[in-house]
Amino acid sequence: MSSIESTTQNHDTNNITNLYETDFVEWTIKQSQALNDHNLKALDWDNLKEEIEDLGKEQINAVHSFLKQIIIHRLKLDYTNEILSRRHWIDEIDDFQDEIERRLTKTLLNKIKIKPEYERAKRKVLRLYNINLPDQCPYTFEELMTRFTEN
Repeated sequence: MSSIESTTQNHDTNNITNLYETDFVEWTIKQSQALNDHNLKALDWDNLKEEIEDLGKEQINAVHSFLKQIIIHRLKLDYTNEILSRRHWIDEIDDFQDEIERRLTKTLLNKIKIKPEYERAKRKVLRLYNINLPDQCPYTFEELMTRFTEN
């Protein structure tokens, strides 16, 4: 590689890295185009790797967040005497189940950890209600994803 080619390549790399820092949306468009064109030299490898890793983490975090919300609402349904909020909680559970179903893949399914989400949900419910809750999560993932039938 000549010194001119090397300088040009370094300049292009610096420009794409700068674009990542200044205009993320434009950076994603350019990276998508480079992938589409199989233009390996135009790829911002370090930032692209980081973004792909973050995307995976974001998906599992979203599933865990919705799972926590389902557990919170199930605990309220199953362990409190509140009657007026029940329909609302069931409706919320249904929405959270939809969100999980939109994201769920076999890979994500294997990464779901109910125990920490139960601990977080339990802590939140106990702040709101003076009730006794089980030490261990009383629900399986399948039970949490089972739809309520109309009453």
